[in-house]
Amino acid sequence: MDSNNMNGANVNQQVSYQIPQGTPQPQYQQAQYQQPQYQQAPNPYAQPAAGGYQAPQIPENYKPISAWGYVGYTLLFCIPLVGLIMLIVFSFSDANINRRNYARSYWCMLLLSIIITVIITILSVALGYSFLAAFG
Repeated sequence: MDSNNMNGANVNQQVSYQIPQGTPQPQYQQAQYQQPQYQQAPNPYAQPAAGGYQAPQIPENYKPISAWGYVGYTLLFCIPLVGLIMLIVFSFSDANINRRNYARSYWCMLLLSIIITVIITILSVALGYSFLAAFG
């Protein structure tokens, strides 16, 4: 079989296409790409001052409490009568939101520990176990 002839068609035959005269040729233009211009939104907290960066201005009632502040409040709340009064005052005060939330969480932990102590006491009485006998 002839490699140039497959099923009667000549493979090496060149096909040429001619465009009729008077047909307009398409004109291609390269697309002009413009990179978008983004503007950075102003940061309301970073206000550059004459000397450089200025720390953000946080309202007084939203100021964070330091770790040592939490330790101090915990020690204050542990004082028997004064701590209870200060705990009540701080739980309803709007002077600092973080201190108010910490006082409320302290109330939750206090109530949870009282509930657990009552449950353990009731169970020990019901089962007849004496904690004093364990120490004597």
